Amino acid sequence: MREPIREPTPPEGSTTRGPEPLRYTGPTRLTPAAPYGLSGLVEWAPTWGGMFVSLGVLILLSSLGLAIGVGTGATAAGVWGAISVIIGFLVGGWFTGRTLDALDSLVAAAHGILVWAVALVLTLIFAVVTTFLGISSLSSGAHLPYIANILGPLGYTATAPSAATTAATAVASSWITFLVLLLSLIGAAVGAVIGNQVRVTRTQGR
Repeated sequence: MREPIREPTPPEGSTTRGPEPLRYTGPTRLTPAAPYGLSGLVEWAPTWGGMFVSLGVLILLSSLGLAIGVGTGATAAGVWGAISVIIGFLVGGWFTGRTLDALDSLVAAAHGILVWAVALVLTLIFAVVTTFLGISSLSSGAHLPYIANILGPLGYTATAPSAATTAATAVASSWITFLVLLLSLIGAAVGAVIGNQVRVTRTQGR
């Protein structure tokens, strides 16, 4: 007569545990063991947010310049516009890095550069459209003066250059435009890295 089949008894001290609930641990650094995903590393929501913050800071600083009388002189207005562009992209880059899901300096710097590129392209498109439609009041700043401060450091003018403009002046203006764009690009990338590193510090300190 066969003996009945007996189930193996669990060892003493062991208890059966059910599956543990998922816990949110917050964003982590990108590692080969924890890939970011198949959709790529670009996050458009922080990028667009940083661009709008940059433009908002530009408008705010340009309005402040007009309020304190900086925009009365051409040289002072150009310097104030250049400073406004650099600070605007620095703040916009910081916002982008602060709102990124990924905690990675290289990814944050790339998003800061993307904020700079998107804002620059949209600003130039706006300048071309206003010129094509003949809306000179917008580009020259007759009714919205801060637009001239935004477009001025980018090398855009609503009117054609005067015949008295010498080649040396044109070269100097081109170099100034290049330096302003380069500094604003660096400011956007550095601001994004700083904003992202703030998240790393807060996450590690929890």
